[in-house]
Amino acid sequence: MKKLDLRAFNQMNLVILFGVTVLANIFVGLGIGWFIYSKTDSKLFLILFLLLGVASGLYSGIKELLKEAERYDSIEKKINRDDD
Repeated sequence: MKKLDLRAFNQMNLVILFGVTVLANIFVGLGIGWFIYSKTDSKLFLILFLLLGVASGLYSGIKELLKEAERYDSIEKKINRDDD
């Protein structure tokens, strides 16, 4: 039986984590904007909070990607150090 390549699963997990993080922030911003829109009848808040959700989602997603990249680098350095 062939051994599973866990790197592929880790990469898929990273992509899914990024997507879920971005979408969750967008939906939260949209929800807040929709709530304020329903109370004030001004679409400005809906658009504003949607844009804030997009910006927040991208910021959080990129932050997570950088954190994972740093973790992979530290693991790779540790493996290289142990080989020497």
